[in-house]
Amino acid sequence: MINYQKSITDTKTTLAPFKAFIKRPAAGHIPYDYLVPAGPYQEHWDWDAFFMGVALSAEISSEAIYLRNWTLNYILNARPNGKVAGCLTTKGYDARLNHMKPFLAQGAYLAGKFLKDYSFLKKQWAKLKKVVLYREKHLWNKKYDLGVWYDSMESGADNNIAALDFPKATVVATDLNALIYREYKAMSLLAKILGKKKDEKWFEKRAEIIKKNFSKYLWNEEDKIYYNLYATTGEHIKRVSYSSFIPLFGKLAPPEKGSAMIKKYLISREYMWSEYGIRTLAKNDPDYNNKNIIKPYSNWQGPVWPIANYLYMQGLLNYGFQKEAIELAKRISRLVLEDIKTSGG
Repeated sequence: MINYQKSITDTKTTLAPFKAFIKRPAAGHIPYDYLVPAGPYQEHWDWDAFFMGVALSAEISSEAIYLRNWTLNYILNARPNGKVAGCLTTKGYDARLNHMKPFLAQGAYLAGKFLKDYSFLKKQWAKLKKVVLYREKHLWNKKYDLGVWYDSMESGADNNIAALDFPKATVVATDLNALIYREYKAMSLLAKILGKKKDEKWFEKRAEIIKKNFSKYLWNEEDKIYYNLYATTGEHIKRVSYSSFIPLFGKLAPPEKGSAMIKKYLISREYMWSEYGIRTLAKNDPDYNNKNIIKPYSNWQGPVWPIANYLYMQGLLNYGFQKEAIELAKRISRLVLEDIKTSGG
């Protein structure tokens, strides 16, 4: 077996000086020290800070304090009904992301695991539940008993063609419901740790119902892939995009379906695989492009995004594609390190 330890060590050494650039002290409406996506930012973004917190914690467990802080910052900024924007600022709410993505319980669980301490959740359990359940109460399709994105921006994949330009709260999305499934599983684990037996059973049961409905309504047997669904018509949105593959990260696909999807689409150069990593939209899609866009949204119609590729990589590992996962990690690492050399980070 190839020893990648030197490459990993070299990468960590290169990245080490940049850690300070993503840390910010508590200020204003953000009560705990927090993480930002890059040097120029002051905003606290939901999944950016989650993934950075996980990465920092995996290297140095005490750094999970930032993952704990992330959890508390979002809980404490939530409104009484559980709604909390996906972006927090020192001045308060940022309306660009309607409600945070389903990562809060997962972040809380991992923070406690790394720190070996879940006591920070004891007084916040009721508020955590409200945030996690907000979508089920306010952004949910009753017919399919699955969640909907408010809009594509809320998803983080800003202009994902499989969610863009549809009426508000009408896209029953594969990425969203895979993440909700993971959230409810995390809530069940947290409830068990905290001795909340009723909540433990409820979240476990709901997770299994979501898994069942996910398979029933979002799998397309003809194309052998998961698609978003337009609730108004009940039809699949047949675009092979980033969101189709998040079920692999969530382990929602049975082994045979997951393996078939990966072979046909994810590691196919005709669709998603590229020299630099895995795309966010299939190469043969009519809207595929690599335009450099930041306003009014970032471009998820083709470009290779590190967050997306982390999720893809985990999906590959979940279904036994270790060789491809390692190759993907190498390509993304090379891409990011080259960018640091040319742009300075």
